[in-house]
Amino acid sequence: MINIMLVDDDVPMIKYLRQLINWGEHGLNVVGTSYSSMKALEMFKQYKPDLVISDIGLPQMNGLELASELKQIKPDVRMIFLTCHEDFHYAKKAIELNADSYLIKDELTKEQLEESLKNSIKKIIETSVSLEGLSYKEILNRNIEILKHSLFDRLIKRDEPEMLIQFAKKLDISWQYPSFILGTSQVSLSTFMEKYSYQDLSIIKYGIYNVACDIAKKYHGITIFNEEKSIVFVYNYRQNIKFDHHQYLQSFLKEVQVRIFEFLGLDISFIFGRQSYDIKNVGVVFQKMMCNSYRFFYNKVSILNWDMQTNQSAFCPISRLLDKEMSELVFAVKEKDSNRVKEILTFITQSATEKNLDPEELKKVIARRIRLIELQYIETGNEEFYSLLEECSRLCDAVKLVENKLAQLIQWNGKPNSASSREPKLQEIDQYIIENLSENVTSTDVATHLYMNPSYFSRYFKRLTGENFTDYVHRFKIGVAAKILEQTGESVEEVAIKFGYSDRTYFSKVFKKYTKMTPREYRSKVGY
Repeated sequence: MINIMLVDDDVPMIKYLRQLINWGEHGLNVVGTSYSSMKALEMFKQYKPDLVISDIGLPQMNGLELASELKQIKPDVRMIFLTCHEDFHYAKKAIELNADSYLIKDELTKEQLEESLKNSIKKIIETSVSLEGLSYKEILNRNIEILKHSLFDRLIKRDEPEMLIQFAKKLDISWQYPSFILGTSQVSLSTFMEKYSYQDLSIIKYGIYNVACDIAKKYHGITIFNEEKSIVFVYNYRQNIKFDHHQYLQSFLKEVQVRIFEFLGLDISFIFGRQSYDIKNVGVVFQKMMCNSYRFFYNKVSILNWDMQTNQSAFCPISRLLDKEMSELVFAVKEKDSNRVKEILTFITQSATEKNLDPEELKKVIARRIRLIELQYIETGNEEFYSLLEECSRLCDAVKLVENKLAQLIQWNGKPNSASSREPKLQEIDQYIIENLSENVTSTDVATHLYMNPSYFSRYFKRLTGENFTDYVHRFKIGVAAKILEQTGESVEEVAIKFGYSDRTYFSKVFKKYTKMTPREYRSKVGY
């Protein structure tokens, strides 16, 4: 039997996977399921399964990061990824995760899952040789991303040059020349949100990295690193007055831009230093770039020279400079005036650029105002938008992101303060509980079923019923269970199991809490 583990924070999805096929018929043994990537990691250490099916958009540690951790523990583990976004098909040819396959949740069928599993099982059998029998090259290929990250970390921390060069050589990276140029990237987050969901951000960034690596194979001396916030490229070269290295590097970056747009439909910009540095100073340059990430906040050029003189004065604090415009923005959204919203955002862009307003403060002021607007329509805002806004390093990208967000709010069918008209009725919740009487139904289950934010659903439910969800479910189940005890001859044990209480003692305790008597006492009272 081949051992397999399922990981997804979406409880209904785990249930769906478990029921979709007969795992045993395929020679598979599901050793465990987890709704948390951190718990999944601990479970993996215990069972060391051969195959893991994991959601990509996991909280705390996403599916890609989890896969990296799992491969450190067991390099030959096979991975199948799940994603919830339908447009993910668009990115397929740009992304190679060393995964066997990735499946769209909303489109997943029994046949698709069986086909993916068949493919993974075949690969597991083909690679059933022990790790001790692998060659150095095979071990290197399995762990190349981890080793490259370690190399970049040592480069930034300014390890001894000779040790860095030798380490790079072991990874087939040739740093034989004395001159280095470093650069970073920034994906347009506004165009990203137009095509993908926030949960896909990690895998799309990996796709960008993969495309850049593929193109770099044609350009001698360029190495791509996949770091947390962006891809980073290092160009190692020998000075030669007959060869324009900067033009060479720009050709590479332009080709990456074209391919990223072709494969992923995204815009991407780059910043790199035209000055050459020795290997000791590459880390210093990178730290400066990270500490001055807003240096080109007001620039729209897609490939920028880090070393150029900007003649930029210190950023100006905002204070109350944009109060009038922010108030007008609220009114324009309320009146559903899209043209006026665009006019105000254009004015804010011009004013911020002219006055050289502090980018960090500007984004915070805008975020606070949008939260106030959003709360007129829904009680809990979409934190994904605010995370992306915070990450924007160009004003044009931030403004476009804001414009798209306000357009969504304008499109709400209801009027301000009419959120209750869009909220589910208690009957819908009751129906879900009825359909899952034998399950341990949680507020997260129902929130997912109703496409609601779990934390918002909990507050909404308390406001609707005056009690928390757990108490409501118990009271509901005990009410139905009491009717069965009253009208049928089923035993207490049978009724307990029917309503998801595997322990009779616990069922009796819950029953007494809500009826003030045990099941047997209740049955005696009604005379059955």
